[in-house]
Amino acid sequence: MELGIKRNSGLTYALKYAAKVLKQGIGVSKHSVYKSMGGRSPFIHSYSTFNRYMGIAKEFVNWAKEQGINRLDKVQYNHVRDFLLSKAEYCSMKTLKVNASALRKFFNTVGRADISARIKEEYQEIYSQGRSPSRALAFAHPDRVISLLKEDVHKVIAELQLLTGARIGDVKKIQVLPEGKKVLIPKSKGGRTREIDYSDRPEKFERIKELVERLNDHLKTLSWTSVREGYYKDLRQAVLRSGEIYTGSHAFRVNYVKERLQELKSQGYSEKEALQKIEYEIGHSRIEMSAYYSRG
Repeated sequence: MELGIKRNSGLTYALKYAAKVLKQGIGVSKHSVYKSMGGRSPFIHSYSTFNRYMGIAKEFVNWAKEQGINRLDKVQYNHVRDFLLSKAEYCSMKTLKVNASALRKFFNTVGRADISARIKEEYQEIYSQGRSPSRALAFAHPDRVISLLKEDVHKVIAELQLLTGARIGDVKKIQVLPEGKKVLIPKSKGGRTREIDYSDRPEKFERIKELVERLNDHLKTLSWTSVREGYYKDLRQAVLRSGEIYTGSHAFRVNYVKERLQELKSQGYSEKEALQKIEYEIGHSRIEMSAYYSRG
């Protein structure tokens, strides 16, 4: 562990410590550091990179605190991965790469090289979930894409995303409330709990109920981490075979918004009223995001 910081230090202190160490490289040439230390520089050498990297580290610290994680020794790799994947919804692959690099630098600096190493090992899986240069697009034929998935557990996940608009990290959290025909997704992005009313879609509710049971059966013998990693690869191949454009599993979320918009308008809702309802259902705080998705 680096001098000046302990493994059980608070995350706020760790952030201040990292800033103090990393800024030592500003104004110093990388070459001279490489030469004196015999390898990669542990510092940051420009103000712009320093500000960007520390901004990302601060964002992670704030996110971790929202999850009830306040100490450095309580941070696990899966927390970092979940943070990065939550950003994949709106970050490009390039931006996600910068976020991963910033967190690698941060954790190396505060003595958690184990987390930095895991980010490096699983970098490709994280990076691949970033948005392509274009935004996420709805599948023209989502049911066909799902049918082309090889593993049953992946088909279950994909259909749950399609029927609920769930982010990939929320799929395993889905709860069904039979009394009111509602679906609950606790602690979604930003700590919000999503509650979706399916009283106007009873057949879909029954299907979701069946799929949740199947997913839980699969997870009795499979780890969620391995299932999710396999899902990304399987989905990419299924999309390729279907002839559609791959923009990530978020496409199913866009499909949900587009289909739900038509359902609500057919029930007499105006477009604005429908988008406001969808905004709540998909867990966004701005109606503009629902409108954005509906054009996907």
